[in-house]
Amino acid sequence: MSSTHPIAETAKDDSSVRTVVMLAAGTGSRVASIGNGQPKPTIPLLGLSLAERIILTYQASGIHHFVVVLGYRADEVREHVLDIAARRGCEVECIVAKDWRLGNGASALAAASVVSEESFLLTMSDHLIDPPLLEQVLRFPPAEEEICLAVDSNKENLLDLEDVTKVHVVNGRVVQIGKELSDWETADTGVFYCTQALFEGLRRASAKGHHGLSDAIRELAAERRVRAVDVTGAKWIDVDNAFAFHHAKRWILSSVVKNTDDGYVSQHLNRPLSLRLSSLLADARVSPDRITVAAFALALGGAALLALPGYLAGLAAGLVVQLSSVVDGSDGEVARLRQIASSRGGWLDTMLDRYADLAVVLAITFSYSSSHPGPLAWMGGFLSLSGYFMASYVTKEYALRHGKPYPPDFLNRIKRRDLRLLGISVGAVLGVAFHAMVALGVLSHLCVAGILARGWRRGDRFQPAASSRRAVALEKAPGSTVV
Repeated sequence: MSSTHPIAETAKDDSSVRTVVMLAAGTGSRVASIGNGQPKPTIPLLGLSLAERIILTYQASGIHHFVVVLGYRADEVREHVLDIAARRGCEVECIVAKDWRLGNGASALAAASVVSEESFLLTMSDHLIDPPLLEQVLRFPPAEEEICLAVDSNKENLLDLEDVTKVHVVNGRVVQIGKELSDWETADTGVFYCTQALFEGLRRASAKGHHGLSDAIRELAAERRVRAVDVTGAKWIDVDNAFAFHHAKRWILSSVVKNTDDGYVSQHLNRPLSLRLSSLLADARVSPDRITVAAFALALGGAALLALPGYLAGLAAGLVVQLSSVVDGSDGEVARLRQIASSRGGWLDTMLDRYADLAVVLAITFSYSSSHPGPLAWMGGFLSLSGYFMASYVTKEYALRHGKPYPPDFLNRIKRRDLRLLGISVGAVLGVAFHAMVALGVLSHLCVAGILARGWRRGDRFQPAASSRRAVALEKAPGSTVV
């Protein structure tokens, strides 16, 4: 197949597109069982409806005006998308397609009365896309009197070959389109970059008794007015049945995890557990801040158990402390799943983690000192606590001073809180919580020393720190005084 990209010189970032037309008129009968009879655009998927996930994807690219075409249970869908607009700060305009039962082409044609002469994007209310796909489409805006269709040539990733809309492309132009094609190279992703030519094609197809989007594309393709934009490699999914819904769920869950930033315990033990918990909490729309507080409360409960004598208390303490570590990973996951992450939430999480660490160390030290009087117990507690706090501080200070994050190397990943809490949990179960705590404290100090050494070698020794640069600037300013 010839490349579906237009000539490279025509590629450009186009910031002029302001409107997305989203077709949300169909019944969605194939996913009705998943949504308990809800209209398809309102079906929740990990804390957000399909419609909200799509709107947020386009909004992240700077597009804030949406024309939503309604049909089936229009009042419910209208209320839902207007609520999204109020919460997410975008503009939603709803229009009811009287002939929506005829096909998605009839629904799209209803938008002609409200879409201006400017180019616009067209999408379905059940097609989830990765932001890189949209970025690629926006780089190749349509010429006057043509439209662009995003296509994918990776057939192996298609979930339902029989239902996919197939596209035959020659020299970057769509020649044929339809679900019954035998000669095809690419699949229709459901993302269109349009001019008013789309409505011309829809009217011509309608006059012949055809009311599908593919019918309009065929009308324009016969005149070489449909350009294909190859987005192969970018993720997308048509959530058209139960299998696709569950596949989309797995995809979204995997997208909230960045394993290179995790500690080894988080990556291999905590994340598989916290993701299962997060999927339930996201669907229940539990606030990430409440999850943060719950993790903190569990850590305090574990600390209280650590202060008690006896094997059963140690066993229970180990399980509760490790559970708090798992739950502590869910607050950020839920925030990312629901796309409501905030610096305030991250700040709360960091502060409560430090207080939880303090409670655990004090509890272990108190318990050990009860049977081992003298200063050594409290010296071990101080050694451990200072190591834990410095391990958290050193990489943040590196990022502040050098203007870039410290890389996730071996030292960075083993000095993290997930390993400390697991080590203390295992130590509590084995009856050696104090010794495990001190060993982890020593390890933390060694990691800090190693990070300091590596950061010293990597840093620019001649680049003044931000505070120093500010002081120099003040000294040079006429009449300024440095305090």
